[in-house]
Amino acid sequence: MDAKPSSETKPRAVKAWPGGIPNARTVLENTPVMASASILIVQLLTIFINKLPVTERLYERMNATYSAENIHIFGTFFITAAALWAPCLAFMYADLTERPKWLFKYKVQPWKRVGPKEYLKICIIVLRNQIFVNFPMAIIMGKVIAPYRGMRTNLPLPGVVETMGTWWFCLACTEIGFFYVHRILHSPIFYARIHKKHHVRIYQLMSPSVAHVIAGIHRASRPGIKLLYDAGARTFKPYARYPRAHWCLIVMYFCDLGIGSACIHSGYNIPYFRRSLGHDYHHYSFNENFGPLGILDALHGTSKNFKRIMKEAQARHGGDYNKASQEVLGQLAQWEVEKEEREGKAI
Repeated sequence: MDAKPSSETKPRAVKAWPGGIPNARTVLENTPVMASASILIVQLLTIFINKLPVTERLYERMNATYSAENIHIFGTFFITAAALWAPCLAFMYADLTERPKWLFKYKVQPWKRVGPKEYLKICIIVLRNQIFVNFPMAIIMGKVIAPYRGMRTNLPLPGVVETMGTWWFCLACTEIGFFYVHRILHSPIFYARIHKKHHVRIYQLMSPSVAHVIAGIHRASRPGIKLLYDAGARTFKPYARYPRAHWCLIVMYFCDLGIGSACIHSGYNIPYFRRSLGHDYHHYSFNENFGPLGILDALHGTSKNFKRIMKEAQARHGGDYNKASQEVLGQLAQWEVEKEEREGKAI
């Protein structure tokens, strides 16, 4: 996409949201550093929860009541599904009712209102994908991957080294898996059949094809977890007490992925949660910002236009990244309005 944002161009007022982007100022309340901090926050939260005595008693009771296979299948599926639906339902409620006010004030894409019928359609698609894609993946995990890899559900629970090491290694695996699976989904073979629905709207909350992408991350991450633990057991003697990945780290990591996916597609910019601007630009350009961390995008040159636009916007605002983000967000709104007007769609 060659168009350049202009500080003199403002998004037109759309009848559903008079005044353009009244909440765009909230982009200032979640800087890139704050958004990145969410990764560390979730890791620390996981460590804290695993240190609680009640957590140890919970795992003792869980393992005494359910088999490891059922924990891997049903525990993984229902917990990760709940982690995705919870923020999505909150965002949907805020979109439809403009309440609660403390959440709605962080909306930075208010030029479009998604109606109840469209939300219902999206929910049905996501539910279908969870049943027919995610649940079979959970079955494969419980019956094949977990026994083969020795992924455990019992005590002891992971400590600081195990949690941090696994988490950061999985982040690297996710960057690789997500980036290349995402690029494949944009190929002519798969885009029209699978991924196109995800790009119908930039605000596509609870993306219909998220299950397909997460399936790719599943395959990319788990072999890496085994390599990490094998290497750790040989290298660090205290670490050898944990010979294989623990189920709780898998669940917490994929819960974090689900919440992060909901945030970057929500049109909300909540402090200390994932920022949506980079992925919003992907929905407009289609050929940039494929990865979650941006490392492989930089390596493959698939973020150069976005970086150029941001750099130009920063130059117009004296190097202020937040004000540049606000300007680019406004320009994205303008392009969306113009696109819909060209296509003759009613807003």
